[in-house]
Amino acid sequence: MLAYHAVGECSSADDRNSLFVSPAAFARQMDDLARTRRVLPLAEVLADELPPGKPAVAITFDDGYRCVREHALPVLERNGFPATMFVPTAYIGDENRWNPPCPCPLDIMTADELRDADVRGLSIEAHGHAHADLTEADEATAADDIGQSLGVLRSLLGREPRFLAFPFSHGSRDAQVAASRLGLDAAFSIDRPGTGPFDRARVQVTPYDSRRMFRFKTSGRYLAWRFSAVSRVGVALIRPIRSVLRRVRA
Repeated sequence: MLAYHAVGECSSADDRNSLFVSPAAFARQMDDLARTRRVLPLAEVLADELPPGKPAVAITFDDGYRCVREHALPVLERNGFPATMFVPTAYIGDENRWNPPCPCPLDIMTADELRDADVRGLSIEAHGHAHADLTEADEATAADDIGQSLGVLRSLLGREPRFLAFPFSHGSRDAQVAASRLGLDAAFSIDRPGTGPFDRARVQVTPYDSRRMFRFKTSGRYLAWRFSAVSRVGVALIRPIRSVLRRVRA
C-alpha cells in the first residue's frame, strides 16, 4: 500500500518535510502502475487472499490536500484507479498547521471538495480529528480524537467511515484498541512493519524516489528489506550522499 501526501511543484529547499511529489513524477508513477501492477481498492488489498498475477497495490493520500484533487485525481480518473484519502477533520477547509510553515500551498479541501472527490473515486476516510500524535496516547485520548473525526465524516459523507490512518507514522497499542472498539475495519501506519489489522503497513512515496525505487516500493518486498540488517548498513552509507543531493537540487 502506497502513501502519498501532496502532489505539486515545490523545491526541496521549501519542501523540508518531503511531502510534494511533482505532477510529472506522479503521472509517470501511475503509468508504471498501469503497466506492471494491479491497482485495487483499499478493502480488496486487505483481503486474506488475492488472485495470482501482478502485485496488487492500493493508493492512499494523507492530509486531504487540495493539490491532490487538482493534480492527482485527474490522473487517477484517466487510469481508472481507485484511491483513498485520509483527512484530519478539524482542518477541513483550512491548511496544514501541524508542520512548520511551508512556502508551497498545503491547503486542505473544503467539505464540498471532499464530497466531490469521494464521488469521483477518491474515497475519504479518517486521519484523526486534530492530526494529533497518537504514538503514545492512552485509549481514552485516542478514542476522543478518533471518535470526533468519525462523527464529522459521517455527517459529511452520509456513510460510516471504515478506515483510519494514524498521523505521525503510527498509533500506540491503546490507540489501536480504540480504533477497533469504535468499529473501524482497519488502521494504518506508515514506513514500519505492520503488526495486525489496526497497524497495517504502508510505504511512503517521496520526491526522491527513482523509477527503480518506486518499483521496489510497489513490489511487496520493500518494508521487509528496509527493516533488515543489510538495509540498516546501506542506509547509514547512503544518508550522507542523499544529503548532498538534496542541497544540489535546492
